[in-house]
Amino acid sequence: MISRRNIRIKVFQTIYGLQQQNPEFSAEEAVAQFNRKLDDTSALLAAVVHLLCQLCEYSVIQAQKRASKMMPTAEDLQASTKLAGNLLVENLRKNPSLSEVLKANKLGGLFEDEFLRKLFVALSDTPEYKAYVLPPERSAQEEKAILELMLKDFIFENETASGLLEERFLNWTTDAEMIATWTDKMLQTAARFHFRQILSAEKTRFAHDLLTTYVERKEVVFNLIRPKLVNWDAERVAAVDLILLHLGICELLYFPTIPVKVTINEYIDLAKAYSTLQSGQFVNGLLDNVRKELMAENRIVKQDAGSAGE
Repeated sequence: MISRRNIRIKVFQTIYGLQQQNPEFSAEEAVAQFNRKLDDTSALLAAVVHLLCQLCEYSVIQAQKRASKMMPTAEDLQASTKLAGNLLVENLRKNPSLSEVLKANKLGGLFEDEFLRKLFVALSDTPEYKAYVLPPERSAQEEKAILELMLKDFIFENETASGLLEERFLNWTTDAEMIATWTDKMLQTAARFHFRQILSAEKTRFAHDLLTTYVERKEVVFNLIRPKLVNWDAERVAAVDLILLHLGICELLYFPTIPVKVTINEYIDLAKAYSTLQSGQFVNGLLDNVRKELMAENRIVKQDAGSAGE
């Protein structure tokens, strides 16, 4: 679910954060901090799904409130509770790993009644919701479509919902976009989706190995970078750029299953996305120079990695 690009982002964010506290952090500290970041991502995903489920359940509360009015109208008495029985939401409620993450992070009471009411009222006024509740029968396509609408328009892109989640979760800014891309798979495998293990064993090894290699080979790698900084003051090169350069060279030297082109393109893209306007060109030029030097010395040895899991 988490791509290698997502892993690289979390790895460099882990290193950057630790460097601000102690530049001499150990590999063990880096791995532990990375694992905590994964736990934070897991908690945020669970919170998003919990909000989705609670919005569905609120259709029952809203129907009861309308029916208990002093003088309810026929429309009040016929308010639909179809959303509460959404088949995919039923599967999510039965998912034990979701319950475990919610309990471990004490997320059960995260969303207050008034907050849910406002979101549900806005949802119930949409043409998509009205079309969904109209027929009594259910179809798998419609069950999934209404939840996709809710996730997109009433959680990820809703100012009120995203604002509350951002206040509660420091990783909302860095993780929300990534988590949004997982929702299709999450809905397709609602009953068995693993909320506690969002990273496969193979990709966990990749992340831990990359962090460990960064720490243990830092001096070797910087000795490759330093001569290439002819027109640059190493102390003034953006910290993110140096981290990305180090990680890129680590992959070139010590990760034989990852193709050279994949590594260079990935770190150029990350530099463009997370550093300065000039960083993409800077990282591109320096990594390419190091690549040429290492290949001339036969120090880059790559194996056939198939898709390399990118």
